[in-house]
Amino acid sequence: MRQYIFEKSYPSLDYIVLRWPKCRHVIAKYALSNYIKPDLLKVSKACLNSLNFYKKDPLLLVIKDLTKKCSKNFTSNKYHDQHHFKAVLVISCLFAKFYKLKDKDKILLIIIALTHDMNHQGKRIISHQFYQEKKTTNELRRMVYKKLLNRITWIRVEKIILNTYFPVNPGVSDDIVEKIILDSDIASSTLFGFLNGLKLSKRLKNEIGFNEKSITLYKNFLNLIKSRKLYF
Repeated sequence: MRQYIFEKSYPSLDYIVLRWPKCRHVIAKYALSNYIKPDLLKVSKACLNSLNFYKKDPLLLVIKDLTKKCSKNFTSNKYHDQHHFKAVLVISCLFAKFYKLKDKDKILLIIIALTHDMNHQGKRIISHQFYQEKKTTNELRRMVYKKLLNRITWIRVEKIILNTYFPVNPGVSDDIVEKIILDSDIASSTLFGFLNGLKLSKRLKNEIGFNEKSITLYKNFLNLIKSRKLYF
């Protein structure tokens, strides 16, 4: 029986990994589409299954609530919405397939990929660094802290999400989950070629009220990446 990870028209991530990068267009088609609202719970479970995560973990109990929260778009964002969460989830899982992660890292990876921009406010308050990221971590802490079991794990999760704040270079990290998340967040806008990146920039431009051309926004983004650097 053929295995599917997202929808019947898409093959499993194992299939894609074995044929990477020739199958990049398959991920691109799914990750960049914004016509159908994604089932984030289904995608999260599919990613965990693809990573061979079958352990009973307390965090599994909150995934349903987290996906429900992330499926809402109160501020009508054009970029930081369910489709961005979907893209980062899928790309994170794809990158993780190339590494042997511990079970705890697998579940943390999926949760952080899903929620890293939860409750995004759209246009960022520039005068307050980490404004959005702190709103995200405050809400996430409220929802998952009791299931994380220890303070050290929470500090790790909070650090990773705060480091997704793009204007600040997070420096070198030895945390494989952090490396995957930070690269996946950027790769969701760069992995599928310039023209697709330009389309995403148009969505972001509409979200933040950027008055210049989309290509200007995207080129500025690409220039910033050079100073931030990628892990993979």
